[in-house]
Amino acid sequence: MALIIKEEIIEYPLAPDGLQDAVLVDVVDLGELDTPWGPKSKISLVFELEDTDSEGKHFIVTKRYTKSMNIKSNLRSDLERWRSSKFTKDELENGVDMEAFIGLNATLFISHNESEEHGKTFANIETILPRKKNNKVVFYDLKSSGDYTRVVERENYKEPEEYAQHVNGA
Repeated sequence: MALIIKEEIIEYPLAPDGLQDAVLVDVVDLGELDTPWGPKSKISLVFELEDTDSEGKHFIVTKRYTKSMNIKSNLRSDLERWRSSKFTKDELENGVDMEAFIGLNATLFISHNESEEHGKTFANIETILPRKKNNKVVFYDLKSSGDYTRVVERENYKEPEEYAQHVNGA
C-alpha cells in the first residue's frame, strides 16, 4: 500500500498593505542560515499590527535580516530610520541590544508581493518608520494585544543552532 503525503496548504489572512501602525513584539535569533552568498547569521523582527483580521486577531508580520550593524546593512538602515537617528560610535562599539526595541511603536510600509514559486501573495515589510501622532514621534502609545507569545517563551522553542539545522535541512 502506498503512503502518500501532500503539502498542507494553510491559508492565513493577508495583512493589509500600505502604511500600518505596529508594535515590535519579538526579535528572534535564527542562527546561521544558508543564503545564496553562503551561511549568514540571521534575525527576524516580529511586529503586531494595530489592524485585525475578520476574527479580531492582530496581524503578525516579520522581516528577516542578516545579523550585522555594518554601515551598509539593511538592519542598521531600518533601525536608524525607525529611531530617527544614526547610531553613535559608542553604541556601535558596545553593541546594540535588540531586546530594547521590543515594545516600541513603528509605522510599517507593507507591500503585497506574489511569489511565482508558491503562487501565493505575501505581505512584506518594505520600510520601518517612526510612528507619529499629532506630528510627534510616539514610541509607546500603541500597546501589544498580549496574544503573541515570544519565540523564546514557547514550549517547543529551539536554540538558534537547532533551528538553523531544521531550516537548512540538516
